[in-house]
Amino acid sequence: MPQTATSLRSVSVLTLLTLGQMGLQFGLQLLLAKWFGTESDMDAFVAASTLPLVVSGLLAGSLASAFVPIYVETRERAGEMAAWSMAVQLVCWLSLFTLLLWQVAKLFAEPWMRTLHPGFDDEQIWRTAELFQTLSSLMVWNSLSGLARVWNHCHGRFAVTGFAALFGNAVTVALAWRGGPNGGMDKVAQAVSIGAVVTFSLQMPWVQIFSRGWPVTKESQSAVKRCLLLMLPLAIGLTCNQLDPLLDRYLTSPSPGSVSQLGYASRLAAAVLTLSTSGLAVVAFPALARHAAERDDDKLRAEIAAALRFLTLLLVPVVVTLVWFASPLIRDLLQRGRFSAEDTRAVSSTLVMLCGLIVGGSLGEIAAKVFYAWQNTRTPVIVGLIGFSIGAALKFQWVQPHGVLGLAAATSAYYLLNVVVMLGLIAMRLGLDIFRGVLGTLIRAAIGSAAAAYVGSLLLRTSLPFSSLWGAAAGGATLLIVLVLLRDDVAWRAVRMVLPARTHEPRS
Repeated sequence: MPQTATSLRSVSVLTLLTLGQMGLQFGLQLLLAKWFGTESDMDAFVAASTLPLVVSGLLAGSLASAFVPIYVETRERAGEMAAWSMAVQLVCWLSLFTLLLWQVAKLFAEPWMRTLHPGFDDEQIWRTAELFQTLSSLMVWNSLSGLARVWNHCHGRFAVTGFAALFGNAVTVALAWRGGPNGGMDKVAQAVSIGAVVTFSLQMPWVQIFSRGWPVTKESQSAVKRCLLLMLPLAIGLTCNQLDPLLDRYLTSPSPGSVSQLGYASRLAAAVLTLSTSGLAVVAFPALARHAAERDDDKLRAEIAAALRFLTLLLVPVVVTLVWFASPLIRDLLQRGRFSAEDTRAVSSTLVMLCGLIVGGSLGEIAAKVFYAWQNTRTPVIVGLIGFSIGAALKFQWVQPHGVLGLAAATSAYYLLNVVVMLGLIAMRLGLDIFRGVLGTLIRAAIGSAAAAYVGSLLLRTSLPFSSLWGAAAGGATLLIVLVLLRDDVAWRAVRMVLPARTHEPRS
């Protein structure tokens, strides 16, 4: 079977850096929960940050997915300088577009917030618009960070982007810690914006840009045009995914506290989703693009199968943990200050309902990357449009009887539907070998997760402080031991990476 190009070491390094980044972001959530709970200022902050994050996610996501295959192809066919010039030209155009968009957003802050949150009263609309004035800069810095990130990834500089995000989030938490208790949510919004600027600045290769320049050639201009054309259908498809949180805010705005409760659960689910796929998808995408450009289907199948096995090993214990232990975890982590026991119940229940989003989003990220590697952006767009339409219909139907839980369930349903369709289409083209070893990994992960859950439940019955965290740590150790005993391929590779030694070939 062909060897995969994705390095477990690169995935591990990037995942560890992402874990640190997620830890800092979660630290910010702890501060927000303690200071603001699910009160009106927290509702305003979540509402004000949604549109900037939606726009930047749309621009960064669509451009990044189009950038990698075109950049790799241009570098192979026209040379390094043509690819470099293409990248710098895209940075310039994206800077101009997002700076203009930022100023327009600030100008129309209040009417936009009123339209997006019809359940807010006039005072809440004014407060949301005030915070939006500050947070709207994220449209610029997050979009440019996304482009700089994939540019570095194309050169294998994964650690640079990981450290930049880690440092940027550290700046955000430090500034929020210093200013939040006295300055309130305004200081928190400023801290978030400054952290985004730091993250962008550290990722951009400023010295090389100004020392090497970017001579515009026919090849580089052609590459820019092809990248933008490839980006258009992606932007349409991602619009659906990015509009999803706006729809959620629209539907929850009439119920005080619901925006914040859904916001906490969504951010936790997004953190798990990012952690599970960030390192793998980032490292695997250039390899997928290279195999697709070389038309080497055997290596492409091997790469996809390895990615699916890796994700299976991560997602099974994550789902088991959230389904069985969400409530004690949320209680130990967030329930303090103005975050009440009722908030714990609502957020933990919503987080369980979002497990489908975590599974579907993780697998869907890899599936979409395969289509992007083929420079086929239309198929994921069509699948996404149909899935989002079904999800939106379910949300309008379920929000009245079930509230926030109905919205979460509808989101999970359409994410799972999307990934089933996309993986099915890939299997029709490449065959069932893309699932090689996945069933065995699923069985081993289920056995290991059951053992881990049992150990974790024993510790939950003790009087230890933060017993859920001790249980999670013990469960994680138990999971690794069981997987090693079952001779799981990924677990053995991880052990050999940490403790190099001659071992028998494990099962895949």
